[in-house]
Amino acid sequence: MTLAEYLEHYLVASKMLTFLGLSLVCTLVSVMIIILAALCTSNGRSRADRRRRFHNRAYKLTERYYEMIFSATSILSFLSAYYLIERFITEGEFHEFWSDHADMLLLVMIIASCVINSIFDRVLIPLKSVNTEEKGSVRLIGMLYIILIFMYIKFIYENNNYDGFIIYFLGLMVGRYAYFDSSFMDFVNSIRKAAHNIPLLLLGLANTAVMCLYGFTTKYLLKSNGVLVSTFFAHLFLVVAIFIVFHSRFIRLFVKVSATESAAALNRYDNYEDDYYEDRYDDADYEDDYSEYDNDEEYYDDYDGEEY
Repeated sequence: MTLAEYLEHYLVASKMLTFLGLSLVCTLVSVMIIILAALCTSNGRSRADRRRRFHNRAYKLTERYYEMIFSATSILSFLSAYYLIERFITEGEFHEFWSDHADMLLLVMIIASCVINSIFDRVLIPLKSVNTEEKGSVRLIGMLYIILIFMYIKFIYENNNYDGFIIYFLGLMVGRYAYFDSSFMDFVNSIRKAAHNIPLLLLGLANTAVMCLYGFTTKYLLKSNGVLVSTFFAHLFLVVAIFIVFHSRFIRLFVKVSATESAAALNRYDNYEDDYYEDRYDDADYEDDYSEYDNDEEYYDDYDGEEY
């Protein structure tokens, strides 16, 4: 198929809207699951404490999920571009240029994917409830996310076209956290922090599976241009769905905040999130830090006494 034929196939309004609708459903269901998980795991010594923890966890976990999808999409962008060039451009001046400078151009693509990731999580959908350290651990999970997709393509779909990518990407993933001046404990700590995002990984893989199953079943996603490229195409729809859900403030229907409190302000409670970092406070410190909230009538007034 030519480029014009691909565009004619993909840019059909009814098919695009249907696929976007499916991606919106997947994203909304994921956000609801995350909110429910945050509600069920938010403990505290007072109602104000529990409420505060619920708000913090709901926003933080949701934005970690978004960051994982952004990371996977940006990685898929340069892998798809590399695959398409290797497969379809087999002659001509560009092919000769590519053959002579493939390694350098691949490095440029990797840098471009990092820029794409930053555009996603800082410009299009500004993520303010996750810090730099958390983004690093989520991006490690994003790499694992892509490797698992490769494993599926190789062993379940029985397609060996991506064996070189798998080896290359495993090396890239290990090199991301096992560098020369790092200690073994640094590597272990990176893995431990990333492991807290495994439930989000499973949630993301489930959404990818639903999107791809529908896309390949209805023939909207084409296998002729590569399964990897079609998976990237599905993730673009997920990014658009996240953009819509994020800017519609859907989460505020279930995670209510006062008029003076925003998601960004929730970051001041980062040091009290026990499920992500080690507990750095003993019981006495904990009591002192939170004693001021135990009888905080003004805080209750802000929320009209509602309970979750």
